[in-house]
Amino acid sequence: MVVSAAPSSSPGTGSTRAILVAGLLLGAALLAGLTYVVLGDRETRLASAQRQSQALSAGAERLLRLELRNLERALLGIAGDAEQLFRNVPAQAAPLLGEAIRGVLERHAELESIVVLDGQGRALLPGRGDPSLPRWIADDRRGRGSALHVGPPQRARGQWLLPLAMPLGPDRWVLARLRAEELHGIIAGLDTGREGMVEVLDRDGTVLAHSHAPALVGRRFPGELAGASGARLRTSHLDGVERIVAARALQGYPLMIAAGVSRDEVLAPWRRFVAAAAVLYLLYWAGLAYLLRTVRRGGAAQARLLDELARSAVRLRMAQRVGRTGTWAIARGSDHIAWSEQVSELLGLDPSRTGCRRAEFYAMVHPGDRRRLLRLLGRAWRERAPFQADYRIVRRDGEVRWLTIRGAVVAGEDGAETMTGTVVDISERMRVQARLTDAERQFRLLFERNPLPFWVFDLETLRFLEVNRAATERYGYSRDEFLAMRILDIRPPEQHAALLEDIRRPREGFDEARVWSHRRKDGSVRQVKVYSADIEFAGRPARLILAEDITELMAHQRELAWRAGHEPTTGLLNAHALAERLAGAEAYRILYVQLRGLELIEDSLGRGAGDEVRRAIARRLDALGERYGLAACMRDDEFVLAVRAPGAGEEALAALQAAVGEPVPGADSLHRLEAWIGQADFPGDGAEPAQVIDNAALAVHAARSERFAVMRFDRAMTERAKRRLQLAGRIHRALDAGEFELHFQIIRHAGDGTPAALEALTRWPLPGGGFVPPAEFIGMCEDSGQIVPLGRWALREAARAQRRLREAGVTLPIAINISLVQFLDSDLVADIQAAMAEFGLERGALHVELTESVLLNRPEQAMHTLRQLQRQGVCVSLDDFGTGFSSLSYLRHLPLDALKIDRSFVAEVDSDERNASICRALLALGHSLGLTVIAEGVETRAQYEWLRRHGCDQVQGYWFGRPAPLEGVARELRAGAASNGLSGAGA
Repeated sequence: MVVSAAPSSSPGTGSTRAILVAGLLLGAALLAGLTYVVLGDRETRLASAQRQSQALSAGAERLLRLELRNLERALLGIAGDAEQLFRNVPAQAAPLLGEAIRGVLERHAELESIVVLDGQGRALLPGRGDPSLPRWIADDRRGRGSALHVGPPQRARGQWLLPLAMPLGPDRWVLARLRAEELHGIIAGLDTGREGMVEVLDRDGTVLAHSHAPALVGRRFPGELAGASGARLRTSHLDGVERIVAARALQGYPLMIAAGVSRDEVLAPWRRFVAAAAVLYLLYWAGLAYLLRTVRRGGAAQARLLDELARSAVRLRMAQRVGRTGTWAIARGSDHIAWSEQVSELLGLDPSRTGCRRAEFYAMVHPGDRRRLLRLLGRAWRERAPFQADYRIVRRDGEVRWLTIRGAVVAGEDGAETMTGTVVDISERMRVQARLTDAERQFRLLFERNPLPFWVFDLETLRFLEVNRAATERYGYSRDEFLAMRILDIRPPEQHAALLEDIRRPREGFDEARVWSHRRKDGSVRQVKVYSADIEFAGRPARLILAEDITELMAHQRELAWRAGHEPTTGLLNAHALAERLAGAEAYRILYVQLRGLELIEDSLGRGAGDEVRRAIARRLDALGERYGLAACMRDDEFVLAVRAPGAGEEALAALQAAVGEPVPGADSLHRLEAWIGQADFPGDGAEPAQVIDNAALAVHAARSERFAVMRFDRAMTERAKRRLQLAGRIHRALDAGEFELHFQIIRHAGDGTPAALEALTRWPLPGGGFVPPAEFIGMCEDSGQIVPLGRWALREAARAQRRLREAGVTLPIAINISLVQFLDSDLVADIQAAMAEFGLERGALHVELTESVLLNRPEQAMHTLRQLQRQGVCVSLDDFGTGFSSLSYLRHLPLDALKIDRSFVAEVDSDERNASICRALLALGHSLGLTVIAEGVETRAQYEWLRRHGCDQVQGYWFGRPAPLEGVARELRAGAASNGLSGAGA
């Protein structure tokens, strides 16, 4: 082939300017686009960090609230048990409560201790008190809807403790000390990154737990979370790290949860992305500069060519005349190729050469293009048709250049045929095309190897046009199967209409992601977040899709949402969720169930067995909830059935009693639980769901106290509870103010009426005169645990009175009544020794009177204590004998000195044969055991005469005189009141 051609025209100065303007505009657009993407990515990352910090704080808040709720339930269980114990078995209440506390501590290793305190922080049971208690049990230390008060952290025994207090009755508290390391364990496992953190603070800003800095526990940062709401960027006062922090109050408790992720960690990938974008932008300007330089060089070459053309105008006109115009020519049959000077330059030859032989030229053609070029030229000679071809040449300096040749066979004036045409250097164009091909290859590589599914589909036919490997792997279809499908084939039918509507909306770049359901080849459906952008693919409008599988994330979020509203063990609604479900209802009935026996199952068979029983009960209540309304679990042993079906209250109650009364099958036996049910109605028994539920719970406690299976709430329950609380507070204040008094009643010898002893009786004067009945305040003292300090006071006052009598010349022993709680839960022997030593009393100066319940509740302990008292010379009388269920076998071995016949048998003993028979039996029994028999409640001379005739040893009662202060009794004794006693008080 002969090439003698001028290269194609190059852009001139105007083209250079146009390229520069276009490049600047494109650069500005690229800058704007990159800025938009970079800023959008930054905002996305910050927003994601905010969601992460909010999720962390919400997760920590739920975990911590569950922990505190469990502890609150345990403390409520202790409080409930204490109330029942003090009410039903006051003699055993304190030790049983101690055992319950030990059981709770064994189940809750996170608690350092549990102790019962009075309002001043003094321990009422064995344990360590807290003098600071009165300062932090105010309402601002208690969360809404919770009875739990949270105190400031305390350092004790090398560890930080968080005090948790709950009222246990009037002026009594249960104090649990939670190890702060338990709070740290709850939040330490949360994924906060290297510099992130989760911390727990109390209302004063004191750090209770810190996920990455446990040493900060106990430090106070009052303004650390001031004004915190949502997720905000703030620099921590604790470690100076700038974080995106989400803070929230712990629901139901006066604590704050703060979770933050490091802003630097969040933005580290973004900074790398910014750097990559900057490099890309700089590469663009470098490419534009290179392009402008190349265009300028082309313009210079064009100028030289024009100059050459101007100088060669004459020669070109001559060539046109002879038919040899053009840059190259080959005559038919000739072996010589003629060309212009420019062709020599392209071929790297001396510009003075104007041609060469064919073989020499073909030797310069690239071996890969030589055969094709020869065939093309041969066909052109045969067919005399125009032709065009691109080929490579290898210059003598080794450089490879691309040339494009255009030509045709023409006949000269003499009839000779010549093939002539032009040749152009297209090396730069081919290099640009190669770069474009390489860029396309790189894009395809990114598309194909992206770990997320990518695909392109036709906006008109909805058919897949291209998919990447990740799509085939994730969805299970092969590439060929994908390309034979439409986009609707991977969507559930119910989403087709919404998808078609979405496809009609144009996309200007990747828009905000949407969540769709995608169906895989195996039929499984996944939740996918889809990013889309409109593109042109193979000349057709198409849409590019990036799909991110978020199935597990959404399942986790649903799980968290479920746990927030349900009790985990039973799966029933929790108290908060139940109140929310009932909000807005016009009317409903709350049936509150408290079960007894679960704790025994757990103690005997383990927590797992107890949970199985709870789940079995929960399944029954859930079935009732589906039938009548809603079922919920309040605490481990308390459930609620909310009856929303109109008029179904009584039917639901009967069904509920049947459900909880039916035995629950266990591994080896049937478990029967005892149930109490409280009822309350909306709107009659409360203005909002939480209040109605609380009132139903109050009815449960009343039912359990009064031994009724079912009890409806009434306003009097609230008043009674309030009065009991007020009375307990008054008793506490009366103890502190010394309002109680001791009165004394003379016990006389039945034979001659001479004084034998005095019995000390506690009296509580009223401000306006008169006394509070002992039956009213003694029982309350026993229920509230204040009977122990009251008994110690009475013991000391009796010892003081005995010394005063001795100083006045009267030597009579004084008997003191000892309660069950004082006998079992205090060191009675040590208290008596201390009182006798303090006032210098001799052996036998003090007597004690015990009821049968004291001796029978813990017979071994009673036996041991009584023997110690006997060794001290303390006489022991068995009070109210015959009213209980005494075991004669125990009575035979107990070291007693006297029996006191209860007043109920002495009444009408002279006229009622039954009472007379009982008294004769009791007298015979006491004398047969070698005991002194004392009759109390003697109110008539006839009663006294009967007792004297039948051998009663000693008597006391109103007929001989009412109890009086020590001064009056002393005057009576000094005046020789024995004869007066025989004649009666009214004589």
